[in-house]
Amino acid sequence: MTTTVHRRCPLCDTDHSADQPLAYSPREWPLKQCSRCRLVYLEKAAAYTAMGEDFAWEKTSLAEKARRKSAEPLKQKVSDSMKRLRRDLFKRQKLGEFIRAYLAPGHVADVGCGNGNSLLHLPEGYTAIGLEISRALAAQAQRKAATRGGRVIAGDALTGMQSLGGGELSGVVMSAYLEHEIQPRPLLAEVHRALRPQGRIIIKVPNFASWNRVVRGARWCGFRFPDHVNYFTPHTLARLGQETGFRVLRCRWQDRLPTSDNLWMVLEKCAA
Repeated sequence: MTTTVHRRCPLCDTDHSADQPLAYSPREWPLKQCSRCRLVYLEKAAAYTAMGEDFAWEKTSLAEKARRKSAEPLKQKVSDSMKRLRRDLFKRQKLGEFIRAYLAPGHVADVGCGNGNSLLHLPEGYTAIGLEISRALAAQAQRKAATRGGRVIAGDALTGMQSLGGGELSGVVMSAYLEHEIQPRPLLAEVHRALRPQGRIIIKVPNFASWNRVVRGARWCGFRFPDHVNYFTPHTLARLGQETGFRVLRCRWQDRLPTSDNLWMVLEKCAA
């Protein structure tokens, strides 16, 4: 069974097979930068079948955390402490704020919903449809979604989105997901079909344009092999959205700070 796939540039479909990988690219997972659109992407990636089992998030995340703790124990300890401090002191949930501000009540798809914890925090009036490729996590998420009248579709996001009716969704959440998707362009095209007029997508991805990426080099926290297969900048993410039928509704300076490892964007479905 084939567990890897060869990828052309997922944004402009240019083939970079003959090009050398980027200097900080692992030998087994060649990282290329498209000469036409400048998107950085993993040329060889795990297939959907492998992503649901061998490279399932609950397995790779533990392995990655152990690797980072071993490589930079002090930094990892400080990073974990800062995350707890932000959670305990500030209790500011940017995703929740975005949902209330930009997504209309109705059916909302959470792509890459994981174990379903996020589904429990949707405001009243929103019904969650989770999409999750890990069958183990999808089973956990289904139990949680059911308590809110929602459901979870187990399998890859593209097939799951294709199973939804046209105009069924009022909004879509892709928080820490699109960097994992081996077919981002077809997926956004299906999201466009499944959204009602002026439906919106909230996207959060690692920010390849961040200063931290430049300073940290190969040790940048946004690099995760083979989990992360797309490395977006504000420009390449906006182009992907615009070429699949969306307009950028929000991507303010505070959503894409060069000092931040995260990039936030809200896309709105354009009128036909």
